[in-house]
Amino acid sequence: MSTSGTVSVVIVTHNSLPAVLSCLKRLNPGQPESPHQIVVVDNGSDDGTPDAIRQAYAAVALIHNAENAGFARACNTGAEASTGEYLLFLNPDLDIDGDAVDALLSVARSTPKAGLVAGRLRYPDGTFQANCRNFPTVTNLLFSRGSVMGRLLFSRLSSHSGFYTLPDYDAVTEVPAVAATMALIRRDLFKRVRGFDPRFFMYMEDTDLSLRLHYAGYVNLFVPHAGGVHGFGVGSRAGRLKRSWHHHQSVWKYFLKHFPNGFSLFLLPVLLTFNLMLSAVVPPRRRK
Repeated sequence: MSTSGTVSVVIVTHNSLPAVLSCLKRLNPGQPESPHQIVVVDNGSDDGTPDAIRQAYAAVALIHNAENAGFARACNTGAEASTGEYLLFLNPDLDIDGDAVDALLSVARSTPKAGLVAGRLRYPDGTFQANCRNFPTVTNLLFSRGSVMGRLLFSRLSSHSGFYTLPDYDAVTEVPAVAATMALIRRDLFKRVRGFDPRFFMYMEDTDLSLRLHYAGYVNLFVPHAGGVHGFGVGSRAGRLKRSWHHHQSVWKYFLKHFPNGFSLFLLPVLLTFNLMLSAVVPPRRRK
C-alpha cells in the first residue's frame, strides 16, 4: 500500500536526543522507501536536539519551541504544520516496526467510524506493554494494579487484569481508550474535535481525546499486527516523582472536565494527594 502524501508523523520531544534519533532512523526521513511527512516538535530541549536533527535529517520539518509547551499543545502544533490525510503521533522513544504505518492505515481506511487507531507496544525485552485502557472511574483510578493502592493491596493481580489497562488481543479490537504513544487519526477528524486539550500538560490528553471521540460516535481501535518497541523506563526517583505529579494533576483535570461534581471538586484532590504521597515511598513494581 502506498502511503505517499497520506501520513504525517508527529513526534514531540524534550531532551530525548538519543531516543528521537533512533526513532527517526527507523522512519528513514527523506528516503524513497519512507514517503511520510515527518514533523518533530522540540519542546525547549537544551541537549542539542534541534541542531542534531537539522544536521542528520534535513527532510524533517522541525519546530523548535523556546520552552516546554506541554505534550498536548506541542502535538497540536505539529498537527497544524502537517499536510497528510492522516496524523500518526509517535513518542520519541518508540522504535516502530517497518510495516506498522501501513497496518494502521489499512485498518483506519477500512473502518469509516475509526477514531484513534493504536498499535501493539512491546518493552525492549519483547513483552507486551499495555497501551489500551478503560475510561477512568474512581475505582480503577485508586485500585488498579498500576496505582499505589493497587500495588499495596492487590500485588497478585495479573499485569493486565482488565481493571484499568486492557489485555493483549489477537485481532483488531474496539477499545475505550488508547495511548498516544503510537496512534493514528484522520487529520480532518482531529481538527473537527479540536485536537488534544492543551490544558493537559502531560498525561491523560489521549484518554480525554478517546472519550470525546467516543461521545462523537467514533470507535478507538487496537491493531495487534502494527507494532513497535517502546523504551519506557522507571528512570530516576526525581524524574519519577515529577512524572507522577503531572499524572495526578492531569487526572484531576480529567475528572473536573468530564465529571464536575462535588467528588471531583473536594474529595478527589484529597485522595490524589494521598496517592501522590504514597508514590514517593512505594516504588513501581518490577514486571514479571
